Amino acid sequence: MGLGLAIGAVAALIWAALHIQGTTRFVPEACSNVASFLPAHVVGQDLAISQLVDAVCEHLAPDSDGSSSSSSSGGSSSIRAQAPRKPLIISVHGPPGVGKTFTHTLLARALYNRDPAAAVDCPGEQCKGAKVLYGLNYLEGDRAGQLGQVRAAVLDHLRSTPNPLLVVEEYDKLDCDSRGLLRQLVRHPELANSSMSRAIVLLESNLGFLELEAMLTAAGGDKSQITPEAAESRLREVVLSAWRRPPACEGLEDTLAFGAAVDFFLPFFPLTRPEITSLMEMELRSRYGSRLEAAGGFLRATPDALAWLVDRVDFAGGSYPIEGAKQVSTVCVKHVSRLVRKAQEELKAARGRGAGAAHSKDVKGHVTGGQQHQHQHHIGSVVVAAEYVLAVAPSGRELQLLPVED
Repeated sequence: MGLGLAIGAVAALIWAALHIQGTTRFVPEACSNVASFLPAHVVGQDLAISQLVDAVCEHLAPDSDGSSSSSSSGGSSSIRAQAPRKPLIISVHGPPGVGKTFTHTLLARALYNRDPAAAVDCPGEQCKGAKVLYGLNYLEGDRAGQLGQVRAAVLDHLRSTPNPLLVVEEYDKLDCDSRGLLRQLVRHPELANSSMSRAIVLLESNLGFLELEAMLTAAGGDKSQITPEAAESRLREVVLSAWRRPPACEGLEDTLAFGAAVDFFLPFFPLTRPEITSLMEMELRSRYGSRLEAAGGFLRATPDALAWLVDRVDFAGGSYPIEGAKQVSTVCVKHVSRLVRKAQEELKAARGRGAGAAHSKDVKGHVTGGQQHQHQHHIGSVVVAAEYVLAVAPSGRELQLLPVED
């Protein structure tokens, strides 16, 4: 079974490398999209996101003479016509579950789509210029052939894509052969011809998360007290030290040259309790609130209910959740999902009872920011509770979702 899964994983990687889907040019609005879309959706990583936005926008900026390249969709683009000397290479670090993968997904949507919020098929048809490699470790017997296939496919993608985004996840775990491939791409982008110079390459890793946690703790949990230079210096040191540990795949000169080719080392810090609270609010609003709205209702969570949910996230006795934001979704599934489904059924049944009425009038409202809105609407002659409140049950051991009555 293990061998079969390994072969399947390699086959999937090669298939993904060979099958390109989606748009291949950065849209003219790429910089403004990145600058607005990423900060609006990534919680708790302001230092990394602000640097990423600046780096990407500078990479896409017109040349000093004001020239710009043309978009494949017709019309001018802010993408520089004269290619920069090298691709933008960014090394992204942090513990699992703090937004690294989420960020590169949002980045792809912002780069390749005029309306990134509507790009539901990205990764996919709406961003074929983005390629993600999830690992490059192979079975011993076929390693050379498999690596050669992936190398050819990656180079073909970079050569055929005017504006590529390449993401390599867990790059610190690459074996020696795969590290050699990555080092070639980073140090000698000319191997992939001129289109590589417009590329954005994200190298993602969990490496350095203990150092980032120590920095955050020393700052009293206040991320604003940590400078970009301090974080980058620590991460650069950690990466170069890790690549010098056995098995030594390269000489010191190659390791230092690799580090020098990386433009930015971005820190994704552990999430704090207030940030988990914000993410929990977003989960309730986007996933469960939207479901109730589709059924004709609205969801409001009391502060006590929100705190109750956050308490179910495993902080392991410390200040930071051990799985990052991962448990936000699972906690809501355990304690909110069933309640919302029941409310949806109630609303559906009420609509059914009022289906014969000649006229339906909805009172549109939403409870946000402490504002008072209408609690009910009419479906025919049936009055349906429009607002449901998520609260802690009297026992304190569970939540309850109750309709608000006028």
